[in-house]
Amino acid sequence: MPTRTRPSSTKIILFAFFALGAFVAWSLGAWESAMIRVGYRYRLRPLLLFVGDSLTERGSIPSSMGWLSMLESDYRRSVDILGRGLSGYNTKWYLKYAMPVIHDEITSGNYMPSLVTIWLGANDAALPDGSMSEQHVPIAAYQYNLVKLVQSFKAIAPAASILRVAPPHVDDEVQKTNAMDEKGAKKGLVSRSNKVTGEYARACVETASELNVPVLDLYSYFNDMSKSERNAMLLDGLHFNETGNGEVYRQLRDKIDSDFPDLSLKLERWQLPRFEDWAETDPWTPEESTTVDFANVRVRG
Repeated sequence: MPTRTRPSSTKIILFAFFALGAFVAWSLGAWESAMIRVGYRYRLRPLLLFVGDSLTERGSIPSSMGWLSMLESDYRRSVDILGRGLSGYNTKWYLKYAMPVIHDEITSGNYMPSLVTIWLGANDAALPDGSMSEQHVPIAAYQYNLVKLVQSFKAIAPAASILRVAPPHVDDEVQKTNAMDEKGAKKGLVSRSNKVTGEYARACVETASELNVPVLDLYSYFNDMSKSERNAMLLDGLHFNETGNGEVYRQLRDKIDSDFPDLSLKLERWQLPRFEDWAETDPWTPEESTTVDFANVRVRG
């Protein structure tokens, strides 16, 4: 009677590997139609979600070369850009009123971000005794709210990368001029100062470091310039003009490239190829049908 030989460990490993591969392939094929029926989208176009205040909202304005509109132009063939900038909002109001809406949008499957940028703090830094004191949020509460925002996005979009952006500089001289234009009891009250905004920017950077989240420190970037140079980039002492938007755009692009290299590659990859590819490989031919029998065409009304 012939002696049975046991298969080698290498053969066993190879067999197990191929069996696993076959099972995965079968599983994907078997479940694909079911996933589609329940609305599961397994090949999503990357989406970048930009959360913030007026500095983000105004970034979508093409007439001032908004930084967000420039990003959208760059990535128009590869990525969807979604701005959720809300003018005047601080971290308290964003958490309380905006996040429930964004939570429902994401968890219901309307979209799933690949990157979330959180750019809040310019309004939190409003002076407590200034003309916009209603917007003021103390630094400790500001840091707490930043933590909650990051935790919220990690819970509803666990695969998304997160980038914090620190509030940029303000122009103290323009702030003083604006204060004289106020009416009534608020006349002469300055709403913000570059010094106090810097304290919030540092708090933002520190919080991001504690959470191990990348941060774009725009405050330090602009304040490394001369006062005249940086203030020339502001429209009204707070918001960016065309030149300032260009700087924000370049800083953000560089940050994405350096800190999120895998995502950066996806941003450069078109979702669909150039038409020249189809012109070469799939041109129209006379054999293709060019007539429609409208008697047999039904259109839902």
